Amino acid sequence: MKNTWYNSVMKILTKILILLFFFAGNCASAEPFRVLVIPTEIFSVCNNYYCFPEVSEIFAEDVIKNFNESSLITSPDLYTVRKKLSQNQPIKNSLNTALERYKKNGMVDFKALDDVSKIFNAKSVLIISSNIISNSTGRNVWEVMEVMSAFEAASKFTLTTTALLTDNVNDIIMWNGKYKRELGDNQEHFWAANTAQAFSQLEKIRFYSKDILAKNISQNVILRFYPKVTKPIIETKQTPASSFVTNPLENNANKQKSAEDYGEIQSDTIYNF
Repeated sequence: MKNTWYNSVMKILTKILILLFFFAGNCASAEPFRVLVIPTEIFSVCNNYYCFPEVSEIFAEDVIKNFNESSLITSPDLYTVRKKLSQNQPIKNSLNTALERYKKNGMVDFKALDDVSKIFNAKSVLIISSNIISNSTGRNVWEVMEVMSAFEAASKFTLTTTALLTDNVNDIIMWNGKYKRELGDNQEHFWAANTAQAFSQLEKIRFYSKDILAKNISQNVILRFYPKVTKPIIETKQTPASSFVTNPLENNANKQKSAEDYGEIQSDTIYNF
């Protein structure tokens, strides 16, 4: 009788251990999604008068950091991406051409993105692009600041940023977002008469990226893979198709400060953390 009871208990314990091992194995084998983040100016290293990182690169680095800290998505850093691409000149040239086309007319070259994503074992690519629209031409932010500094002129500029997430298995666009932010102070000055002022402009862009833009982009991408991780805000106010919804990450208490430090921040996405 005792042996029968003992054998029954051991069988139950064995089954439990097998089930625990099975579930533990499944959990261990589950991997986060891998997304390759590419700023359109990834190959423009120290390519401006101030030798500042390009704005799209600043945004991309913050998004990559957010991904890797989330444990939901992994993404290689830009140094690793550049290093690997430098070892494969044909794919590097193909990607560079694809990024130039995207900047000019929004054309997505899925073949080029497929080729580069395979190198990094990623099934999705996130392209980030930023420029200032001036006379129907997209211009680099630091180029504009250099010109304005030379003439000490006042003019209103709008920094436009686009983010595009692709599915490289099915060659489709999973999500895209467009963001706008006014550059300059209350007198519409966007120039740097000295080094300190130049670094001040750089820090404003970094704060905008870290506190607003990169968070918003990161969240929207994560929502595409994990729809229940965050809850979207339902915007009930009717707005014209050509207008942009004010970014909901700002609250009423800091709107005035944000307008002074960062300018008006607008986005066509309405998700909040």
